[in-house]
Amino acid sequence: MSIAHITLEEKLQQITVKLIDETRALYEFLTVDDNSINPMQIYAKINGIKDSVENEKYLTGEYIIKVREGLDYVDLYIDILNNLEKIAQNIAAATYRLSVLLTRSSKIDNIMHGLIVVMCEKILASLTHLIESIKTLSSSAKKSIESARNILKLEEDVDDLYRNIELKLFEKPHDDLVYVMLMKDIADRLEDSEDLIRDSANSITYIAFSRT
Repeated sequence: MSIAHITLEEKLQQITVKLIDETRALYEFLTVDDNSINPMQIYAKINGIKDSVENEKYLTGEYIIKVREGLDYVDLYIDILNNLEKIAQNIAAATYRLSVLLTRSSKIDNIMHGLIVVMCEKILASLTHLIESIKTLSSSAKKSIESARNILKLEEDVDDLYRNIELKLFEKPHDDLVYVMLMKDIADRLEDSEDLIRDSANSITYIAFSRT
């Protein structure tokens, strides 16, 4: 495997680690019961990680352009890179909407809260498999494919959670339409993030197939 491929895959791993940090920060925000926490401070931290991912995406894109003559499947790598950036933006956007809800003193339904927490857990698990899939791409294409396939089941789980959230939101009338809109958008962002992880796993699988 060429140095260009190995270097690029290391850069993608580093970006994915940042996504795990970002998602874990959102997960802790949801699960730590501490009234002294300022929601907007948590958002600022997560938004900072998002900014870092966007910068890394730009630098990695620049690297791809420089070495593209020595790379196979350039378009697939670029797709993965774009997906990772969108995930970072989604997690930051979901955190902002959650922060707005909490600063409005909105009470998040316990069932809804639990579903969002489990979605975050599934996303963290998927990102962990994604890192493993990228990491083994140059050393063991078979292991890379196996890790990518693990994401498909998690994506189905997230789809089920998303549908449950929609049902809970709309099964009864709500006086607070802002609450409904923000909760729906949080769920949308998380569900879209899992779809983007799945799409990235599919791209990695196509690359891995060429190396088996």
